[in-house]
Amino acid sequence: MARVGWIGLGNMGVPMSKNLIKAGHEVTVWNRTKAKAQPVLDAGAQWADSPKEIAEKCEFIFTMVADGPALQDVTLREDGVVAGLSAGKIVIDMSTVAPEESEKVNDAVEAKGCKFLRAPVTGSTVLAENATLGILASGDKATYEKALPLFQAMGKNQFYLGAGEQARVMKLALNIMIGTSMQMMAEAVVLAEKAGLDVVQACEVIAGSAVGSPLVNYKVAPISKGQYDPAFSVKLMEKDFDLAFAAAKQYGVSMPVTAVTRQFLAAAHASGKGDRDFSVLVQLLEEMCGVER
Repeated sequence: MARVGWIGLGNMGVPMSKNLIKAGHEVTVWNRTKAKAQPVLDAGAQWADSPKEIAEKCEFIFTMVADGPALQDVTLREDGVVAGLSAGKIVIDMSTVAPEESEKVNDAVEAKGCKFLRAPVTGSTVLAENATLGILASGDKATYEKALPLFQAMGKNQFYLGAGEQARVMKLALNIMIGTSMQMMAEAVVLAEKAGLDVVQACEVIAGSAVGSPLVNYKVAPISKGQYDPAFSVKLMEKDFDLAFAAAKQYGVSMPVTAVTRQFLAAAHASGKGDRDFSVLVQLLEEMCGVER
């Protein structure tokens, strides 16, 4: 079994690291707020006092943080991961960040004689709990093969995409599809409501139709109830859309539908919904159209 370090214990990090413990690995964790680590410590993890200590103790070091600045902070600061590395260790980032932010961390890790894998995930907190996430990986292929048993403890679908930053771009591509799909669902649901249909039944019909998908099925319950507890917040989706626009500029891609959806996300944020799940786009459009539940 491997000695694994885990940095970042948010909605996704907690169940993912717990699955590594269930698979029999020795897991050491660090998080900015120690209280958030308690469920993982209760499951058998050990605590480290800094990201540097994680890197010193572990052969595989995972990071799962909110954004690129957070990744650079936990890896590059004075008591960060890179400071604790010794040759031959493997750093794996599972966050959603810009390719250029990722490259900076890669260069610092490789300068210590170590390898860096980009491995963002696709899937909800439910899939994280069930160890059925999709994992999009890129980096050195031999290093990926070493890490694969760890990925398999957390995810059902494994994709190796190339030697560089391909996994970062693929994750952004998926997230713009997820975000724009939710805006389309909002428009369909509100149209049905305005015509007098029951919102619960409308959601059931959508889920059971040709446009039904895992995403639609995840969101039927919160939309039907009008309860938007954050599995993935509006703010995080805004961040990912902005990263996607930067990539689109780099590669010369037009994304007009994505641009329109970004404006609705901004409206949701501006109306006090930034910390709600991004499916709150339904509620935003209800308010704009005079629909009251």
